[in-house]
Amino acid sequence: MKMTKNRNLVNETIQQLEKYIKQNELKTGDKLPIEKELAETVGVGRSTLREAVKILVYSNVLEVKQGSGTFVKNGNIGDFSTKSLLQARSMIESQAVVLAARNQTDEEMLRLKESLFQRNQLLEAGKFSEYIEADLSFHQQIVAMSDNPFFIKWYNELLPALKRHLSQQVLRMEDYQDNTSIHNQLYRTLLEGQAKEAQALVKKNIFTDEEDETE
Repeated sequence: MKMTKNRNLVNETIQQLEKYIKQNELKTGDKLPIEKELAETVGVGRSTLREAVKILVYSNVLEVKQGSGTFVKNGNIGDFSTKSLLQARSMIESQAVVLAARNQTDEEMLRLKESLFQRNQLLEAGKFSEYIEADLSFHQQIVAMSDNPFFIKWYNELLPALKRHLSQQVLRMEDYQDNTSIHNQLYRTLLEGQAKEAQALVKKNIFTDEEDETE
């Protein structure tokens, strides 16, 4: 999927904010300028700035305190340890999707289709914070379709870490794998009840060349 102007602008703003933190040697607890001033500094509109700040908040880089302002929480993105997280995600999703392919109902597939459409639209529009929520909601729905209470419980416990991980992937946009085509294929295999194919797509979505499940 080709990046739209909005996606590029938000990504550039994220990079500008990271650069601002480094150049000004801001540390944990330091306060950023007010929104209007910061938007002028990085040369973007306030709505674009807010979107970039949300991603940095999700990534644990910034913290917004209501009534006080925006503060540095962790000035460096750092290397988020992903191996155990992705293995746990794969364990749950790859088993849940098999049950979902066998047990899915027309009503569930309609809701899943709507969720997929929303996910894809938000990503294309560059609304990254909302996209992250929609993407995880899509996968959460698939796990729920398994009707296995343990899979559902374990996956819900992983969601905060998955949200942080996906946010950090978006921050590294040049390396970010835009897996929209995989998600579209996953929906079709579920619709057709192709359990093995759906399972393979789940693993393909989770693991990249650099994050192989066998490592």
